[in-house]
Formats: sequence, C-alpha cells, structure tokens
Amino acid sequence: MERVATLWIGKRFSFLEHLCLKSFADVDQKPIVYHYGDLEDIPDYIEACDAREIFDTSEIYCDPITRSVAVHADLFRLKLMQDTDYIWVDADAYALRPFETNQGYLFPQGNRKKKRLMNGVLAFPSESPALKQMCHFAFESDLIPPWWPEEQKQAYLRIFGRSTYWSLPLFSLGPPMLYHFVSLGDESAMATPRTELYSIPPRFRALWNDPDISKLDFLEWQDKMSIHFYGSWFRRMFSGVKSFNEGSLIDQLLKNHKIDPAVFPI
Repeated sequence: MERVATLWIGKRFSFLEHLCLKSFADVDQKPIVYHYGDLEDIPDYIEACDAREIFDTSEIYCDPITRSVAVHADLFRLKLMQDTDYIWVDADAYALRPFETNQGYLFPQGNRKKKRLMNGVLAFPSESPALKQMCHFAFESDLIPPWWPEEQKQAYLRIFGRSTYWSLPLFSLGPPMLYHFVSLGDESAMATPRTELYSIPPRFRALWNDPDISKLDFLEWQDKMSIHFYGSWFRRMFSGVKSFNEGSLIDQLLKNHKIDPAVFPI
C-alpha cells in the first residue's frame, strides 16, 4: 500500500489532526508525520520522522505579518514529492478509504476560472515535468511568478526590488503555481475529480455540525476517497468547542475513531 505523509509545525495536535491522522491508520495506511523536533505526545498511530530528512533548513519560513508557515509547508511539499513516492496530505484531510495514485499522480482538477489547483492532497512522480518545473521555480529561479501579467511583475519589482519567499503573496507557491505548471503540459489529464478528494465542498461547512447528517447524503461523500476539513475555517468555527451535536458528521467521525475533542481542544 502507498504511504501518505504530512508536515506538522507545532507542539501538539488538536482533535482535528488526531481525527484525520487516525482515519488513515484505521484504513491501514499509517501516516508519516514529519516535524522539526517540537512535536509532543506523539500517538502510536503515526510514524514520526525528522523533517530535516526532507527539507533541512536553518529556519522555518514564516510570513512576517500573519506568522503563517504555509510557505514552508509549500516548499516542504515540493521536496517530499521530489525525493519520495509518498502522497502528501494536509493534516486536515480525512481518509474515507486508503489513498492511491494513478501512475504516481493524485491531484484534483483545477479551477479554470480562478486558475487555482488545490494542494491539500498531492502526488506527482519524480519524473513529472510539472514537478520539475515547480521545483526549479521554487528553489532555483528569481521567484517572479511566470503566471503574472507583465504589468504586475514590473509593479512588484518596483516595490520590492527583488522577489523573496517573504515578499511573495502568501499562497503563491501553492494553488496558483500548481495550476500554472500543471496546465503547461498534458499532465492535467491525470487529475482526479475534485469531489473525490474534497467530497464536501466548503460552502456546505455549516452542515459539519448539523445534527441531521442526512442533509449531506446528496453529496454521496461516503463513496469518495476523502473529506477535507479546511483547517483555517474549522479552527475559527470550533475553537474552544469540546462537544458536538449528537448525530452530526463531526460527532459521528470522532466517535468512530475514539477521539475526545475535550482532551485535544483547538
């Protein structure tokens, strides 16, 4: 069976990460969690590994304003795909069944209107042209996004002089970069239907804690590969919450995997 892996920067998991990571173990796909030595209370259903095996860096790339570590995660994800055959999963991705690739590929169809390709679940074979181009852009280029219009590039350089990980807009090395490089060739044909990996779209997030779980039946989410819980929204919605409406999606999943939200609060 293929392996899944993620990166965690922080000392502890909330019940969301416990739930999602344990979901992989419970379908016999024990997840690998890379960390930089600060993770405490490591559960036995994950395989903890030193993140420096993948991305050995003297600092954690952290946005100077928001303090987000999304840039570091974006860079780590590229290194992981470049150096291993693991499937990258965000720690807020829940496994309904084991994840598997198609010839080494696992990524959702992109959004043509927004020119974005979601990066919560990703796998590319190491010989992938798109992966090679993304790694070249992220680690060897001048970091001027080639998908930007020329006017935007010139305005950006007038302000910053040169491009760095810190001056780029926060998610530049994520969905817009993925969409651009995957769209350059014919690898987009390897995409998985978006709802297979993101079976409950974010516009239905209000139903996560609805006591009538049948309201989600029309999505046929049980037959898909994954539910994505969109961590930033989830944490805002349920910060400090220690119990959920009985019968709701979250309530049922937590009980199925024996995770107590009161023990691991957000």
